[in-house]
Amino acid sequence: MSAAEASDNSFNTGYATKGIRLLDKLEELYKTYGYCLNTLHSYEFDGSAGFAKMQSIMQAFRGGIKEFGGKKVVKLLDYAPGLDGLPKSDVLKFLLEDNCSIVVRPSGTEPKLKTYISVSTENKEAAEKVEAEISKSAEEYLK
Repeated sequence: MSAAEASDNSFNTGYATKGIRLLDKLEELYKTYGYCLNTLHSYEFDGSAGFAKMQSIMQAFRGGIKEFGGKKVVKLLDYAPGLDGLPKSDVLKFLLEDNCSIVVRPSGTEPKLKTYISVSTENKEAAEKVEAEISKSAEEYLK
C-alpha cells in the first residue's frame, strides 16, 4: 500500500467504518448549526463618470439604511476612518439581524463596486432566498 493510499484509508476510517457518508454528516451539521451561504456580486462603472458614480453610491450606502431584504440593520461598521486597528478603507459592513451581513466596497484594482453577502439559515433553499432578497435590496442603491 502506498503512502497516499494509507492516508486515504486513515481519512475514511472514521465515518466510513461507521457507515456514514460525508454528505450525510454535512447535512447533519447543517441541521445542527444552520446553513451558511457567502456570495460576491460585482458591479462595473467605467471611466471618470463611473468613478464619480461609485463615490456617490458609497455615500448613499452611508445614508442611514435601515434594512436590506427585510433584514434590519443591527449595526453599521464604517472603515473609512480606520476601525479596530485596521487602516482607513472605503469599506462598509452592515450587520443584519438573523446572523446575516453585507459588505460594500470599491475594488482596489478595477472600476467596480463589490458586495459580499453572508447568510445563515436553517437550510440551503432558505439561505438562497434570503441572499437573493438582500442582493436585490442592495442593488437599489447601485443604480
